[in-house]
Amino acid sequence: MASPADIAVLSSFKTRTLPAALLARMAGLAARVEALEAENTTLKARVDHLGAENAALKAENAALRMEVEQPLKTPNNSSMPPSKGQKANAETKATPKGKVHAGAYRALHPNPTMRRDVFAGHCPHCRAAMTAASQVPLQAYDRIEIPAITPDVTRVTPLPSRRHVQTSFP
Repeated sequence: MASPADIAVLSSFKTRTLPAALLARMAGLAARVEALEAENTTLKARVDHLGAENAALKAENAALRMEVEQPLKTPNNSSMPPSKGQKANAETKATPKGKVHAGAYRALHPNPTMRRDVFAGHCPHCRAAMTAASQVPLQAYDRIEIPAITPDVTRVTPLPSRRHVQTSFP
């Protein structure tokens, strides 16, 4: 804003338009202040809403923490049957586990009842014909077949002696 000494230097046109310009600028600033006050009110309402939501979440968190911190249910402090309780640590026997790896399998039977050599008719990759002479055994295994169980039925027919002849058997 111009000081009184500066106003004397201004032309008459400027001295007449200066109050109108100042009034227009004041009106613009007043409108901006009103907009900022409205935005401030909206933000305050939002802060209040978020504060209430935060308080509700804190209360829920506290309730959940109380629930988690309760002691576990055991047969001693609840109606749980004793069989559902934690068992005492018992001595466990170390059992060796059979790890399967390449080359570990059941030993071959010393006297198989039948032996069968299986030759490939063609190469599984290129399908070329193969002869039996060019093939080398890769592995050998026993295929154990359990035969069907057939009962051993013996029919017994008791024959009476000549002295005591019975017509029926008990």
